[in-house]
Amino acid sequence: MTAKTTAPAAPAKKSTEPTPCLCGCGENSKGKFRPGHDARHCSNLAKKVEAKELTRAKALAEAGKASDALRNKLATMLDNQGKRFKEKGDKAVARAQAKAAKAVARAQAKAAKAAAAAPSSPENVSA
Repeated sequence: MTAKTTAPAAPAKKSTEPTPCLCGCGENSKGKFRPGHDARHCSNLAKKVEAKELTRAKALAEAGKASDALRNKLATMLDNQGKRFKEKGDKAVARAQAKAAKAVARAQAKAAKAAAAAPSSPENVSA
């Protein structure tokens, strides 16, 4: 009796065919995204949420199609987005107030200098 021997199954090879990048750029990639395009995709989704073109839930669902890590990255971006713009706004207001205060101080100094240089009474002016 002869025993049948079978060769071990060859491991399945990954497809090397390029697939379209999921960020929407139209370029082909070996995986889901071209290098750096996952961040681009998150930024684009965050901008759409900010512009109210897309709801937060739909944006997170879209990012979740690619991976859980990308969904978490987008959630963090959206959470920090409001804080970042508020901080920028607060800094801009502080700069504008400081600039206005400097302008007032310059105007007061200029007025004081002009008052000191002007004759104090009309009697001293010769005709």
